[in-house]
Amino acid sequence: MSDSSRPDDHLPPRPVDLQILLVLADSNLHGYGLMKAVQEESAGRVALEVGSLYRVINRMLDSGLVERTDPPADTEDARRKHDYALTDFGREVIRAEAQRLAQVLATAKSRDLSS
Repeated sequence: MSDSSRPDDHLPPRPVDLQILLVLADSNLHGYGLMKAVQEESAGRVALEVGSLYRVINRMLDSGLVERTDPPADTEDARRKHDYALTDFGREVIRAEAQRLAQVLATAKSRDLSS
C-alpha cells in the first residue's frame, strides 16, 4: 500500500480508475469481466486493453484501492486464479469522489451551466 492513507490524497481519480472502482463497488470481477463491465458502464467511453488494464490494476493494488480475492469455489469460475475486489479504503475514495463531484455539479448548476 502507498504511504498515502487519506482518501482525499487520491482525488480526483483518473477516469479509468474511477470507472474500475465503480464497477467493483457492485461485485468482484476477474480481469476480462472487469474490462467488459467498464466498457459497458462507460458506454464505450473508457476502453481498456489487456496490458493497460493490468498496469492500472497493479497501481491500484499498490495504493490499497483494490485487492486480489479467490473466486467462489462453488462456481465454474473457480478455475481462475483470482478476482479483484474493492477494499474498504477504495470505497472511501469513491465516496469522497462522489462528494467532490456533487459539489462541482452544484457549482455548475448555480452558474446555470447544467440542466
